[in-house]
Amino acid sequence: MNSNRGNHMEINLNNKGNLVEIKVKGDIEMMSIKEFKEKLLAVGEDNDVDIALDLSEVDYIDSSGVGVLISLNKLQKKKGKKLELTNVSPKVLNVLKLSSLAEVFNL
Repeated sequence: MNSNRGNHMEINLNNKGNLVEIKVKGDIEMMSIKEFKEKLLAVGEDNDVDIALDLSEVDYIDSSGVGVLISLNKLQKKKGKKLELTNVSPKVLNVLKLSSLAEVFNL
């Protein structure tokens, strides 16, 4: 069972003109999903650029987090832009593979 200590999440944005880099630190799960969803979808809706999402410091993602990734990917595709997942940690990659989504994100 997860303790409340692991619920802190940090999301850092770096706008590079034609690309927004987003680095996430912490677990993406029910306790942090509201902030994660709001920030990521806001970036997708407010910017007509590709997005690179660095998941190197994410050890855990649950189905709600995977749902946000799918929503953001659909939003990007509608605009003809890309969502690239970079530096995906082994645990997150495993979840995406088990969800049959590794191919969707070209992992």
